[in-house]
Amino acid sequence: MKRHRIAYLLSICSLLLCGCSDNDLLNPDATPAKASVVPIRFSGSYVDHATTRHFSALCEHLPTMGVWGWYNGMSDNNTQVFDNQYVAYNADSAQWEYSPLQYWQEGCQYSFFAYAPHQRQTDAEVDIDLATRMISIKDVALHGHNLQNIPSADVKEQFAGTPDTDWMVARAGQTAIGAAGMDVEFMMQHILGKLNIRIKACPDFIGRPHVTAVTADSIVVGALPSKGDFVQQLAHTPIISRPEEAAIEEWTAHAPDLWIRGTNPCTLSTDPTYIVESLVIPHHIDASSTVVLYYTYHYADGHSEECRYSMPLADAFSRFVAGYSHTLTFTVCSTRIEFEAGAYDWED
Repeated sequence: MKRHRIAYLLSICSLLLCGCSDNDLLNPDATPAKASVVPIRFSGSYVDHATTRHFSALCEHLPTMGVWGWYNGMSDNNTQVFDNQYVAYNADSAQWEYSPLQYWQEGCQYSFFAYAPHQRQTDAEVDIDLATRMISIKDVALHGHNLQNIPSADVKEQFAGTPDTDWMVARAGQTAIGAAGMDVEFMMQHILGKLNIRIKACPDFIGRPHVTAVTADSIVVGALPSKGDFVQQLAHTPIISRPEEAAIEEWTAHAPDLWIRGTNPCTLSTDPTYIVESLVIPHHIDASSTVVLYYTYHYADGHSEECRYSMPLADAFSRFVAGYSHTLTFTVCSTRIEFEAGAYDWED
């Protein structure tokens, strides 16, 4: 009987030990088990120009982005976790969302690459070089729609909701060590250029008693490329002040049939009024491209005089540069029209 009791007790101890062993195998440490079910989330993401560090939320500009991602671990290297993943901003939850969710692998080294908007929102095709992790965008199309459909004292800057797409890439990508609760943020940069045109009148001309007003009636710019292909060459925005980087061509422009038009008349003052703010494909400007300004003098005796001023666009800019805002300012004087031009960091 005593022997049976001992055998019974030994069998209970054996079961308890087995139970502990199984639990240790399934959950050796509570923290890693919790971390393994934490989803990879995207938060923030900003628009920036490398030389100005001007931040603004990506969701204010574009509602979607495409993401690639890989991780390296102890036993598996270069494992792809995202392949041009569609990620969309949900205004109700104020979150960037995607499906199906992917989860952090604790301690693995991750690298992420992104662009905006996602290609499914456009007619373009977007891909990434698996060796260099450089992004390419094929068949970017512009239609010549600009933001200054109503003349304005300021630029509007954000092209969200317009027919022309403001393309951006996160040039430096993003790297991370997988950790519970960590979100991924991108710093997006403009890869198109922008053209602003504004007009004003000389103070002495506006003050003449026989001139009641000067109106800018319309402006036409063209022809410019309406399509282009982008192939990323550097992990950062090319620095225009460096000759070796200024010479880098990331865009191949074609289909030179784009015309930008501003057709809403406005009365000029001594303060400049923006009449065009349009996206442009970066390229060397052809000598045949022109800017034509139509304007009218209105006199005190009731009659008016319509005028036209034309100039080669290349007189103002030799090249449209990615990530730069190119501003052309016309000044109407009594005997002539003057112009000045400059290119500035987009976000400056």
